[in-house]
Amino acid sequence: MGLIRIRETGAVVTETSFRTMHKKTRPVLGTPITAERLDQLGADPVMEGPAATVTPPYEFSYRSGIEQDENGNWVTVNSVGPVFTEYTDGDGVVQTVDAQTTAYRAKVDEDTAVSARTNRNKLLDESDWTQMNDSPLDTAGKTAWATYRQELRDLPDHANWPHLADEDWPTKPS
Repeated sequence: MGLIRIRETGAVVTETSFRTMHKKTRPVLGTPITAERLDQLGADPVMEGPAATVTPPYEFSYRSGIEQDENGNWVTVNSVGPVFTEYTDGDGVVQTVDAQTTAYRAKVDEDTAVSARTNRNKLLDESDWTQMNDSPLDTAGKTAWATYRQELRDLPDHANWPHLADEDWPTKPS
């Protein structure tokens, strides 16, 4: 079930916390806890609402609260993150939303680039054997692997770098 809203207080708790709060309640809470049983205990299930529409890789959907829908059901509300607010740091410098957004996006790009390079380097390492003098490959095979390896080395020049889709990666020769 996930989340449960307690009517009396409006508090939202996990099913595990709700079970702990009612561990001495009789009859014992079954699995799953039915809507009827929740009603008897003054609580409502909270359904998962739709995720917020985001623009990856810089935005994400996060649960920002709950609300009642048009049918009277409690559902989660999801918002777009990250959320930045202007503030003054300890040195008295105003940190604007634009500056924080720029720094955040640069960090996402940097982390993604490190991951992509690590993956690319692993693929290069795994294919080193193809270019050795004692490789069992014929000339055409060596050429295909050499082309693949060059495409791997050229990935940082790709238009989508560092946010490469699966189809942006070169196909390994068979």
